[in-house]
Amino acid sequence: MKENRLFVTVFQVSQKIEKRHWTALLYIVTLLPVFLPWCYFEEEVDGIKYGTDIVNHALLLSLVALTLISILLARKEKIRKITKMLLLMHAAIYLFYLLFWYVPLVTDFDLILSLESAHFGVYLSLLCSGLMYLFYARGAKRGWYD
Repeated sequence: MKENRLFVTVFQVSQKIEKRHWTALLYIVTLLPVFLPWCYFEEEVDGIKYGTDIVNHALLLSLVALTLISILLARKEKIRKITKMLLLMHAAIYLFYLLFWYVPLVTDFDLILSLESAHFGVYLSLLCSGLMYLFYARGAKRGWYD
């Protein structure tokens, strides 16, 4: 009997929380792959480079803050368009750093080398940011954030 009451209580609380708050929480979860390994050649020599090591901190923090604020305040169509643009910027920044990250001991730019040394954290970051954009765009289209 207590299990049913607990489920009903959790369900009632989740009904009171607006969908934009759930979207903000989901957005924060999609940022977690930045803390995974992104690339390395030889772990003993170069060390593992995480997404937080590669992506500029000021850029990432300002983009996260702006995106969170725009998700939480997205009541007008103009702000929703700005939010979509900010979510696309995440994927663009991750893709840029995937293609042009610093390759140690190599003087020339080598796209193949950059792609070969990329690890699951980069691809998971790209996937999560792309799915977050699609989720937000579909929710905005259905009127979740009005």
